[in-house]
Amino acid sequence: MASTAAARPRREPLTQDRIAKTSLELIDDIGLEEFSTRRLGAALGCEAMAIYNHFASKDALLDAVVDKLIKDVTVPAKGPGGWQERVRGFARSYRALAHAHPKAFPLLATRRFRTRARNLVDQIVSALLEEGFEPRPAASLFRILANYCNGAILDELSGTFPTATDEHPNIKRVQAFLSPEHYDEIFDRGLSLIIEGFEPK
Repeated sequence: MASTAAARPRREPLTQDRIAKTSLELIDDIGLEEFSTRRLGAALGCEAMAIYNHFASKDALLDAVVDKLIKDVTVPAKGPGGWQERVRGFARSYRALAHAHPKAFPLLATRRFRTRARNLVDQIVSALLEEGFEPRPAASLFRILANYCNGAILDELSGTFPTATDEHPNIKRVQAFLSPEHYDEIFDRGLSLIIEGFEPK
């Protein structure tokens, strides 16, 4: 007869990668406000305190989740579309990530300079310099692009604009154009307006 120990299922070991992956899955499911190390421990099959053997703090754990998220964002290689298409490609990739992980996306907007996301920033700036931008306009374009993407995406993820009442007649006049079917068009138009304001110098 097999011993009790031999019959017991083998527990998957805790690693930083497994903890971060499970954290992202849990945030995708329940959202950031409900996320806790206690609930994470339950999902991992361990005590919450065991997580701190791998991460110094909850902040460090959330930074690791950002690293998991950011790996799916791409900066297109140099191509016939020039810097304009590289900017559009990055922005659309960033927005696609938000659609894939809407409940976790706010982490990116608040922690991108504390994590390996800085490597992505370096790639974007490198692409602009490669396309002939001087440092100052490259930095300006990056900052404006990042601010636009984060603001536009967070607004989009916040939900459909509430239906206006007679108390707000002007909103009622434009209500149809505030609906989700216009989000793609509005996002791309905003990108075009930013791009039109820059030239490599």
